[in-house]
Amino acid sequence: MESRPSPPAETQLDDALLAPDPLTETLLSRANGIGAITLLLVLLLAYFLVEIKAVIMLIIIAYLFGTIIERPVNSLQRRHLPRALSILLIYVAIIGGIGILAYMLAPTIQNEADIFRREAPDQLRQLQATWRSSGNGVLSGPGVDGLQNLIDNIQRPPDIPEDTARGVAVGVTGGLLGAVSIFVITFYYLMEKDFTRSLLLMQFKPATATRIRRTLDNVEQQLGRWMRGQLTLCLIIGVASTIAYGLLDVRFWPVLGLIAGITEAIPLIGPWIGGVPAVAMALTQSWQKALMVAAIAVIIQFSENWILVPRVMKGAVGLTPLTVFLALLIGTEFMGIIGALLAIPIAAAIQV
Repeated sequence: MESRPSPPAETQLDDALLAPDPLTETLLSRANGIGAITLLLVLLLAYFLVEIKAVIMLIIIAYLFGTIIERPVNSLQRRHLPRALSILLIYVAIIGGIGILAYMLAPTIQNEADIFRREAPDQLRQLQATWRSSGNGVLSGPGVDGLQNLIDNIQRPPDIPEDTARGVAVGVTGGLLGAVSIFVITFYYLMEKDFTRSLLLMQFKPATATRIRRTLDNVEQQLGRWMRGQLTLCLIIGVASTIAYGLLDVRFWPVLGLIAGITEAIPLIGPWIGGVPAVAMALTQSWQKALMVAAIAVIIQFSENWILVPRVMKGAVGLTPLTVFLALLIGTEFMGIIGALLAIPIAAAIQV
C-alpha cells in the first residue's frame, strides 16, 4: 500500500490559519446574539417613539418656543428679576396679546358674518339666474342646483351633528391642553436648562463635552435666529395683508390677514396658500375685486422674496430648496400641518 505524500508546509500553514478557533467561535456566537438583541431593542424603541409621537411633538414645540423667548427672558433677568418671574411675565405678555387681538377682531368678524348672511343669498341668486340662461349644461343643471343648496344652507344653517360637535369639543379641549403642556414644558426647560446640560455633559470626556456644548449652543443660536426671523416675516405679511384687504373692503378681511400671517410660517407653499381664501372670498363680491386681491397677494409675496427675506433672515440656517421640500414632505406625512411647520427648524438643527 502506497503512502500518500504529505502536503507542503505552506498548505499546512494556511490550513492552520483558516481552522476555526474555539475562542473565536464563542466570541462570534455571542456577538451575533448581542446584535440580535440590539436590533430588537432598536425596533422596540422605534415603535415606542412612533406611539408617543404626539408627546415628542409637544417637546419639540416647547423646545423651539423656548429658543424664541429665551432672549427676552435673559433680558428681564439681567434687570434683576428672578428667572421664574421673567418667564411668567413673557407668558402674560403673549397671552394678553392674543386676548387683545381676539377682542379687537371679534366685533368685525361678527359684523362681516351678519352682512354676508344678508347679502350673499341675493348675489348667489343673480349668479344662479346667469347660469340658468347659460348654454353650458353643467352650469344650467348641477351648477344651479348647487347654488340653490348653498343659498338654503346660508339662510337656514343645518344643525351640527352630535358626533361633529363632540369631535370639535374634543379637538378644542385637546388643543388647550396641548398649549398648557407646551407652556409648562417650556417653563421647566428654561428653569433647569443649565443643570440638565451640565448633568448630561458630565457623562463625556472633557474634549467631547466641549464639542457637544459648542454644538448645542450653535443649534440654539441658529434656531433662535431662524424662529425670530420667521415670526417677524409672519407679522409683516399678516399686517400688510390685513391692511390691503381692509382697504379693498374684502369681506372678513381681519381673518384673511391673520390666515396670511400664519401660513407664512410654511416655507415655499405657505404664502400662496394664505392668498387662496382671500381670492375666494373676494370672488363672492365681484370678479374684479378677486383679480385685485390676487394681484396684491402676488405683489406681497414677490416683495417678501426679494426684499424682506434677504434682510430679515440673514442669520437663518441655509438649506437647499430640495432639502426644504423633502423636509416638508416628511413633516407633513408625520404630523400633518404641525409637522410642516416644524420641518424646517428640525432640518436646520440636524444640519448644524
